[in-house]
Amino acid sequence: MPSNLNWFSKQQSQSLIAFSISSCIHLALCLTLAFILISAQGSVGKSLQLSNASNDPSVDVTLLDVTVDLNPVQPDVLADPTLKLAAMSTGLSLPTDSAVASIGAGDSNGNVAAQVAEAASMGGADEVVAHKSKSRASFFGAQADGNRFVFVIDSSGSMRGPRWEALCKELIRAIRSLSPDQDFFVISFDSMAHPMFGVAPPKGKFLKAVEKNVDRIQNWLRSIRHGSQTFPASAVGIAMKLEPDAIFLLSDGEISDSTVEDLRLWNRKKDEDGEVKALVPIHTVLLHSQIGYATLETIARENGGTFTPVQPR
Repeated sequence: MPSNLNWFSKQQSQSLIAFSISSCIHLALCLTLAFILISAQGSVGKSLQLSNASNDPSVDVTLLDVTVDLNPVQPDVLADPTLKLAAMSTGLSLPTDSAVASIGAGDSNGNVAAQVAEAASMGGADEVVAHKSKSRASFFGAQADGNRFVFVIDSSGSMRGPRWEALCKELIRAIRSLSPDQDFFVISFDSMAHPMFGVAPPKGKFLKAVEKNVDRIQNWLRSIRHGSQTFPASAVGIAMKLEPDAIFLLSDGEISDSTVEDLRLWNRKKDEDGEVKALVPIHTVLLHSQIGYATLETIARENGGTFTPVQPR
């Protein structure tokens, strides 16, 4: 009998130990499963937040790294104003604050700063700078934007003496101040047109403002013989054929031909709204005189230019 009791007690002890081990294993499994579920819920919450912040329906939340830092260090492009300018100049969109998290999470190769630097190296930033700082020419205070300019100057008899000296001095100054990317052409007029060096377009061409060409212009100006009449129409017609960015027209007297009427035919275009505008701006200068004031002012006003009366010093 005692042996039976010992056997029963032994069996009961083994069952209790097995039950305890089984309970511990199940409890451990339950705790592990609970931990996994809690972690997964927290991770999904981050993914959904990033997806909503990006406002990009193409982003798949399953591709986002649930361990991503929600406050990552922003790319250099957001902190560097030079890269910002380069990005804007090349049309590259800068990331918003909400998109930065998406870049850090979903694009392991998304080096925005490198993209901007590469785009800037292709000349985009330089183009913007060039547009902002347009090339310009000035003549007796009148200013014009562009790279190709024609100076149409009065060489009639009334220009002899101090007026001609003042004109030549200012013309040379204006040409010398042109930048290397700018060109010039000069035409004098009296009763007829006189292109520089006696060569009309198409053989006559724009020149760069290098010292050799400045010397040639000075010698040509000294060779001019002043004629009669003030007829700039043919000279302006030659200037129009050169298709310049602007024309400077100088005279000291009343224009006695059909220049005003001719320009209304030659120098007109309609924009997209049907408004009539000048093809080439014409800036007029009245030198040391009051005669011809109204005519030169009309030419400038009707041809998109400025009118500058210059008094003797």
